[in-house]
Amino acid sequence: MTNNLLRLIDRLESEHVEVLQAVAMLRPAIEMRDDVALKGALAAGEEALGTALTKHSEVEDEDLFPRIAAMIGEGMVSLFVEEHVRIRALRDQVYERIGRGGADFEGGAELCDLLADHMEREDKVLFPAARGVLED
Repeated sequence: MTNNLLRLIDRLESEHVEVLQAVAMLRPAIEMRDDVALKGALAAGEEALGTALTKHSEVEDEDLFPRIAAMIGEGMVSLFVEEHVRIRALRDQVYERIGRGGADFEGGAELCDLLADHMEREDKVLFPAARGVLED
């Protein structure tokens, strides 16, 4: 079980790279407030930000987090679960608006900031804490 969880954490970390690459494509369009560029960046990042991100957060919420919560603290894990809800809502809002011919620059900026911060805290705090207790 321990090895499976460690491999799962490795996989989730590698998926973060793909999501953050998609976020990096969105930022210039958002900063320039360029709706055409944002539409293109959203289309280019649709795989990473769409079903892949949904599946990623579901695996964390339903598989990893319940199995590590007792070891590292429920409070530490619950914040990440709450943020997943906000991330998916923002993502859906940004894609919905662009699909109707508009651009949600504020929502897009919040999505980029939240995703980057969230994944950085997972990579630098949550996952190392989980590894620490799993490897003991």
